[in-house]
Amino acid sequence: MLFSEFEQEKSKPDAPVPDSSLKIEQGPDDSCVVDGLYPLPLESTSRLYPRGQSIAVLDINGATLGELLTCSGEEFALPRFSAGYLASYLADIPQSMYGQAGVFSHDYLLVEKDRLAEYRSEYLGGSAIWGGFQHVQPPTSTYVVTSSDSIKAIKGVILPTDIHIEAASRSVAQPYAFERFLKLYHLLELSFDRCVVMKIQALGPDLKGIGQILSGWDSNELNRLKQIMLECHDAIPVIECIRALTADTRWRDHIKTIFFEYGKAGNPLVNKEQEFLSALSADGYTLQALQPIAGIQGGRPSPVQQKAFETFTLCLAAYWIYRVRSSIAHNRIGEYLMRAEDEPFVTFFAEPLLRCVLTQVLR
Repeated sequence: MLFSEFEQEKSKPDAPVPDSSLKIEQGPDDSCVVDGLYPLPLESTSRLYPRGQSIAVLDINGATLGELLTCSGEEFALPRFSAGYLASYLADIPQSMYGQAGVFSHDYLLVEKDRLAEYRSEYLGGSAIWGGFQHVQPPTSTYVVTSSDSIKAIKGVILPTDIHIEAASRSVAQPYAFERFLKLYHLLELSFDRCVVMKIQALGPDLKGIGQILSGWDSNELNRLKQIMLECHDAIPVIECIRALTADTRWRDHIKTIFFEYGKAGNPLVNKEQEFLSALSADGYTLQALQPIAGIQGGRPSPVQQKAFETFTLCLAAYWIYRVRSSIAHNRIGEYLMRAEDEPFVTFFAEPLLRCVLTQVLR
C-alpha cells in the first residue's frame, strides 16, 4: 500500500486506527515509513532464525542499521502492531485489504530511513552471506514458460527411503531451473550408496563378497553415475528421450559448447563433435547413424549391436547429466558458467533427460 492510499483509507468512517503513538510518514516512492523504518520484503530467510521475532541488525561498529522481522505467515493484528510490524503490514497489503483479516506474505527487513541508500548500495547485495536472508528481486530469468505438452505418467517409480521422498519434494518446490536440477540430481546421488548397501545386504555374512563389491565401487562420481545407470530398468525410454531432445535444433549450440568445448574426461564422444552433430542433422539419434562413431560393430542391426547402443546411450546420458550438474554447481575456471539465458536449455533439455533417467533408475 502506498502512503497516499493509506491516507485515503484512514479517513474513511470506521477505518481501523493503528497505535497513535507511531509516526507514519511518506517515504521514497510514496511508500509508508513508520517511526523512521523503511520496509524491504524478503524472498527467503534462513531457518537459523526463530519465527515471529524482531532481530536487531547492526553494522560493524555496533550502530543500528535496522531490524529483521520474521513475520511471514503471521496473522494481522493492526491495533497492536509495533513500528516494524506496521511498516511491514502497510508494505504487504494492497489498499483493498486494509483493516481486513489476513497473514503476512513475506518476512521483512526494516531499515533506518536515513541509512536506506547506504544499505542498498553497500549491504543489500551480500545479505544472503552476512545475514542469511535474500531480498525480493525482479525476476532474473530470461525465459518464462508459457505452454506445456501433455504429461506422461510412468508406472512403478518408487522413492525407497524418507530421504528420497524429501529430496523429490524439494525438487518440486524449487522455482528456478538450476536449483531444481540439482535437487533431482541428488536423487541419483542417493542411489549410489543405496545400491552398494543393497548388494551387501544380499550377501549376508560373505565377507569376501563384500570386499569385492567395495573394491569394484568406483570413487569417481561420473563412473559411479554410469554404474548406476547401466543397471537401470530399461534403456529404450532414455534412447527415445535423447532422440527427441536432440531433434530440436535449438539445443545444438548448447550441446556443442557444454559437452564438447567445455568437455571433460569421460565423454563417450571425445574428439567426435562434428561427426556427432552431422549424424544428428542427417538421420537423428539412431543406431544406424551413431554406429560409426559410437564404437559399435558395423553391419546390419542385431541384438548385440542394439545392446551396445543401449550401453552407449546410458553412458552418454550419464556424461551429459554430470556435465550440466558440474556447470551449475561449480562456478570456476574451466567450467561452463550457467547464466540466466541458459535456463531454457536446463528446463527443456537437461531436466527432461534427468527425469527420464530417474524413472528408470527408481524402478
